[in-house]
Order: sequence, then C-alpha cells, then structure tokens
Amino acid sequence: MMRFMRYTILTLAVVAITSWSSVRASDDLAGEMKKDVVLRAMVDELERSREKLLIEDLARPYFIEYAMSDTASAGVSADLGAVADEGEVRNRRLRVDARVGSYELDNTNFADRFGGFGRFGGFSPIAIEDDYTAIRQAIWWMTDRDYKGVVESLERKRAFMESVVIEDNPDDFSREKAVVSFEERSEVDVDLAALRSLATTLSAVFREFGQIKNSNVNVSMTAGNNYLVNTEGTRIRQAGSLVTVSVTASIQAEDGMELSDSVTIHRRTLKDLPSVSEMTDQCRELCDRLVKLGKAPLLESYTGPVLFEAAAAGNVFRRSFARRFAGGQRPVGSRSDPNDFESRIGKRILPRFLDVVDDPTLETIHGEQVMGQYDYDDQGVKASRVELVKGGRLKKLVLSRNPSKSSGKSTGHGRGAFAPRASSACLIVSAENTSSAAELRDELLETASDEGLDFALRIASLGSVSNPGGGRFRGGGSTVPLEMYKVYVDGREELVRGAEIARIDLKAFKRILAVGDKPYVLNTRGNGGTTIVAPAMLFDELDLAKIDRDFDRPPILENPVARTQVD
Repeated sequence: MMRFMRYTILTLAVVAITSWSSVRASDDLAGEMKKDVVLRAMVDELERSREKLLIEDLARPYFIEYAMSDTASAGVSADLGAVADEGEVRNRRLRVDARVGSYELDNTNFADRFGGFGRFGGFSPIAIEDDYTAIRQAIWWMTDRDYKGVVESLERKRAFMESVVIEDNPDDFSREKAVVSFEERSEVDVDLAALRSLATTLSAVFREFGQIKNSNVNVSMTAGNNYLVNTEGTRIRQAGSLVTVSVTASIQAEDGMELSDSVTIHRRTLKDLPSVSEMTDQCRELCDRLVKLGKAPLLESYTGPVLFEAAAAGNVFRRSFARRFAGGQRPVGSRSDPNDFESRIGKRILPRFLDVVDDPTLETIHGEQVMGQYDYDDQGVKASRVELVKGGRLKKLVLSRNPSKSSGKSTGHGRGAFAPRASSACLIVSAENTSSAAELRDELLETASDEGLDFALRIASLGSVSNPGGGRFRGGGSTVPLEMYKVYVDGREELVRGAEIARIDLKAFKRILAVGDKPYVLNTRGNGGTTIVAPAMLFDELDLAKIDRDFDRPPILENPVARTQVD
C-alpha cells in the first residue's frame, strides 16, 4: 500500500511538473510571438497548414517544418592595402520540409529519378521587412509547392518498393522530443567599415614582400537569427554571428612551380579575433615561409615513415574521416557507398590507443573557441556528445533524424541550412598514451633507420600547388604537403617541396605508430562551423611522389612591389 502511495505521489508530481513546464513554454511562446513578427507569421501559417493542407484522395502531411535564416552578411577583399571588392547582403531565406506518409514510411530516402531523393525542398527568399502579411504569403506559397511535389513522390516510392526486395529497412524519420527555446533576438547588422579596416591593414603587410606573386585578404561576417518551428511543437530561435579572416598568398619558384599558402581564422564576433598585431605577424610568417619554400629543392620521391605536425594532422584527419562518421540509411533505389562506416561498426579502424568523440556542447577547447558548438541542430534536436571510436574500434556514428539500421534516434547532428543531414561538428582525437615532440622525432628516426633509409619526413603544413596560367591568384590546385622537411639521423633538417601523397587510406591510419601530446584546434566554416582537435601523428609508411606537371614560366619583369622597395 505504501509503495502504491509513493508511486501515486511520484506520478502526480511528474504530471504537475510536466504540466507546469508546458504552461511555461506556452507562456514563453505567446510572449515571444507578440514581440517577434517573424516567429508569429511562421507559427500561424504552420498551424493553418497542419489543419487544412490536403489534396483530396491523397496523403495529408504528417509532419511540416519551417526553418528560416534571417541574416546580414558582408565581406571585403583587399590586395596590398587597397580594397579590391566589397559587398553587403541582407536576406531572409525559408526552408520547408513537408512529409507525407508516416514516420515509418514517407516520401524521403528515395532515389527518385523524377524528384531527386523524394523531397522538393530548397530555399525561398522572404521579405526582409517585418511585414506579417508578406512573410505569411511567402510561407504559404512555398508550403503549397513543397507539398504538391512530395505527395507524388510518396506514390512513386511505394510503387518502386513493391517491385524490389528490401530487407531490414529502418524508419524514414525519427521521433524526437519537441523543444521550445528562445535566445535573445540579435541585431541583424554587420559593421562593414570595421571589416574594410581590418582587410586593408592586413593586406598592406604584403607590400613588404616583393617575392610574393599574388596575395589577398578577405574578411567576412554573417550575423542574425535562425528560426525553426514544426508540427511536433518545436519552437526555436537561435542568435549568433560568425567572422572569418582568410589570408592567401602564392610564390613562383624558378622552375615555374607556384606554391600557395593560407591563414584562416574563424571567430564568433570581431571582438573575439586575435589582435591586429598578432594577425599581421601571422601574415609575415606566411610570407617568410613561402619565400623559403620557393628556394627549397624538390623532393623526388619517398616511401617511409611520415610525421604530421598537429596542424597538418588535423587537416588530414578531417579529410579522411569527418564525412565518414556521418550515419544514416541508404536511400531506396540507390547503391551503397563502399566507404560507408555503417558496416564497420564494432570493427577496428584506428590504432588501439586512439579514441574519437564528437562533442558540439563544448564552447572552448584548450582556450580556443569551438566553431562546431551549438545548442540545437538544424532539425531542432539537442546537441549531444557521441563516442565514435574507443580503443581504435568504431562504436557509433553521428545521426540526423534520418535513422540508420544501428540506431533509430538522432544524436543532434542534423546540420545544413538547405537540407539537414548527419554531419560531424566537433571531432576530438585523443590517446591513452602520448609522446612529446622529442619522443616523436626519435621514433620517426628509429623507424626510418629500421627501413634502411637515410632520412625521414616531417610535414608541418598543407597547402596547394597550382598552375593558374597567369592572371589573379585563385588558390585552386591539388592539396599537397607544403612545408616538408627531410629529417636526418644526425639531427639536420632540410626544407623540401614539390611532392604529393599518393594515398592515405584506412590501413595507413590503423598503422599510426604514435601521437603527440599537444592537440591542435582546427576550425572551419562548413555547416555554420566545424572543429577538429587532433595531435601530431606518426604514420608507419606513406608514399610520396614528385609532382610531374608542366608549369608556366615565371613573369618576365619583376614584381612592381619589389621595384618599389628598391627605389
């Protein structure tokens, strides 16, 4: 009897708390809708569509979602202290996701030759003024268009599925808890003058280096609010901004090879950027590095152990693994990807001493901002930490609301404004045992000696080798090791250039011998921000070959900047 009473009291308490939370969420929503015209128009039109959107004799939407990006963006491009290009954009863009059928089987996840993958989707521009009627009209039109497209796709999908054998197919859409969360609405504004000042100041540094063939500084910023509402009850507004400083430069060696290097900095706000003095020092270091590389001898070929410094290792790991950690089902009617990690869950993909997690909940790591941090993903699911690799063995993949055979729930990694899909956010590589820089160097040389080699190879950074054929610098070209050093047994190091890695496959990563004790935080802009945290990595064996291409002859006349310096 006492147990029943305790259970009853506990049940009543849970009901009371749940009801109180629902009332509070309802009050929060009502208050926000009074203040925010955009939110009010989205919710009102969503409710109308939920109740009345139907084509006779066809399926009614079981789920509708509106996502809106309300932002201002600006960018300034500068060369040698002068503005080369600049612009501002103010826009609102709406994404509609209307689904017909059910969570178990709907119009998505279908390689439909008539309509892509079973979704019409896309973005549509919305009035940038807070005009309730204009915003609702645009939402209504796009909802109507999307619904008419997907309802036909579901019929084609059902017909196709009757003609093929399908085994163990997961649900098409995961059921997730509704969320009501409102961040303070931010100003949709960007300080173009501040971007212009920074871009011209940094680009003026390149006047000091006449050997540099081309250079460019681009400073851009996006600020505003993102909205998400759906028929499950989710109502979210998130505010924020992103600033990117991108510095690129190239130099041409006497043999015509053009080497390109860059410095990229991502921060949340202008105030978060390093000081102007620090950034100008980075520009000078970039120039010094390129000038030395332009004079360095070529590396003909190499097979043996390779040590990637942390910055380079982070880039290599990102390119090899970031996309492959994204899970989800294969669309009906499509072929499986041979690189799909779904079939490797439970198997070893890295050395036994390495672990990998994806944690978008972290705001800083080792004192650096995490660009891959967010509270809720682009499908309204709360961000969560996911253990991907433990002891070298693949344990799990990150997921959006597109379930996989191994899991029917999202991990809060549905990212992408145009069409959210599973995507890594903040990958962190760690090790049970790490080595100091000196220890890594000793093991590098020891491994080379065991192979009977005269030297080993250390790669400090990646870059580009391009042949733009004259004109403005465009970056481009193949990504290759840029700053490479031959490391001799007697301690000497020789800077070399002009070789590319033949291949770094999964087997090469499984044969990593050791990693460093000082991780590097690499931030990128993709999907609103992505972060990779990785240590230096010592690979047992890689193949590098000389870049065999025809390059343009160097310019006939010297750079005018160099002439000005002489005068």
